[in-house]
Amino acid sequence: MTDESPNPWAEIIGPCYTAASLARELGWSESDVAEATASLTVLEVKTSDGVLLYPAFQVWNGALVEGLDAVLHILSTGTESRWTWAQWLNVRVDDESGEEASSAIEQLLTGQLDAVLRDARHTAWAWSN
Repeated sequence: MTDESPNPWAEIIGPCYTAASLARELGWSESDVAEATASLTVLEVKTSDGVLLYPAFQVWNGALVEGLDAVLHILSTGTESRWTWAQWLNVRVDDESGEEASSAIEQLLTGQLDAVLRDARHTAWAWSN
């Protein structure tokens, strides 16, 4: 008997690229994707069965979301879990007024880099303590 329930990460992270499809989308080679992953310019997550995936939310209009690399570098100081970074970037959280706030990736898309970097520093600090 198999478990038919969907993986909760699929809903949290959303659609993903493979290295080949991300390379096509960005007009890069797969080695460019590997280099960008190693330098924390691109977010890569690894499934439990070893498949490497690249959340689609980090790409907008055929390019990486501006400022993502700076955010990834900060988040990496708090935890090595790239799944946690992906969740932090893509999930909307209620703000102080109880309203659903924009996700960090949505904030980056609207040019709110400074606010996202501030929140990333705070979150990374909390994760590391």
